[in-house]
Amino acid sequence: PAMPEPLKQAAGHPLCRPLFGPADPFVRKALALLPQALDAVMPLSRNHRADLPEAIRDLSAMLTYERGGLGRSYWSAPRYVSAYLRYFLPWNLVRLSRLLPGLDLPVPPCDAEHPVTVADLGSGPLTLPLALWLSRPDWRALPLTLICVDTVPRPMEMGRSLLERMAELCGEELKWTIRLVRTPLMQAFREVRAPHLLMAGNVLNELKDKPGVSLEDRMAELAFAVGRTLHPEGAALFVEPGTRLGGTLTAKLRETALEEGLVPFAPCPHQEPCPLLDSRERRWCHATLLAEAPAWLSELARTAHLPKDSLSLSFMLLRPEGCALPEKAALFPSMDPRGVVGRILSDAFPVPGMGRARYACTEEGFAIIPAAEGIPSGALVACRRPSSPRRDAKSGAVELLWQAETKPQR
Repeated sequence: PAMPEPLKQAAGHPLCRPLFGPADPFVRKALALLPQALDAVMPLSRNHRADLPEAIRDLSAMLTYERGGLGRSYWSAPRYVSAYLRYFLPWNLVRLSRLLPGLDLPVPPCDAEHPVTVADLGSGPLTLPLALWLSRPDWRALPLTLICVDTVPRPMEMGRSLLERMAELCGEELKWTIRLVRTPLMQAFREVRAPHLLMAGNVLNELKDKPGVSLEDRMAELAFAVGRTLHPEGAALFVEPGTRLGGTLTAKLRETALEEGLVPFAPCPHQEPCPLLDSRERRWCHATLLAEAPAWLSELARTAHLPKDSLSLSFMLLRPEGCALPEKAALFPSMDPRGVVGRILSDAFPVPGMGRARYACTEEGFAIIPAAEGIPSGALVACRRPSSPRRDAKSGAVELLWQAETKPQR
């Protein structure tokens, strides 16, 4: 689906920084080639191929209803491995390859004197490393060491083969040295020394089940380990599904990370307490993008009766205490210095007297921005305070204005 014109205009405006950029040509080409790589790594018999749509539906039901309680048991059943690799992995690559280019992941110098390590916790089939390699040419070019950690070795082995085959199909040299480590999540920190980038996808939802230990304690343990392990100029990225659970888990990680001296760089535009962790607030932090996928994946989704119009995710990007958040003037040189930076948190919805509004997170708390249909989900925006701000009757959010001070850049 094409981006609606108002969104295009807002995305090019100097007072709006979209979270999701347009799909990169290299990524589009690579995702179109993904089925070839998958066929090489895990060939399908005719019967398995015919059963694939039904296997996808069955696995979707398992993942939806049982969530983290599966213990990843589906990796021992070839039927579900095929379904995961050919449906869930590609959709994750679609959304992650749109997220990663929009994040501040500083690329370190990398040579014999300055070795660079990337750690991927709960790696599965190397989904996040694959997305990083596809969508960040600056990281793809580094001769770094990638350390992948999981309790189940088979998906990691398949992911490594997939990455090697994708590099071959794309005509790119794979410069990364890949180490696979079989160990539980918290023990992984013994294996990793000062990573410049630490990543974890769909890991926080597996922290929640541990008898006798609260989720807050487990989050605190994780945040402490991240703070102690991360390179002083590094970054730690946690990505979860854009569900209420995913948004709540990333917000709780942020809360404990602040106590451990880590700085939340994104999506948060501030370091104040999270306005969405208020127990009365039924909203959660997530961002949504159009489901722009290769034709083969859209067709498979239709055949499996699981078509997608949009994709959502929740995430938290943390950096060590010495890394300063960018100043307002650096983010938006043309903004009023008395203005407020907000992160768009919701789809547009009708509000009497405000047109189609969107909710935003700001240093002043939960906010509502009237006439905001044109601003893309997840974007950072420069707002100004109205002379007589109203409050949203439903949520109590305070009104802020986003108005184009200059014409959008075409």
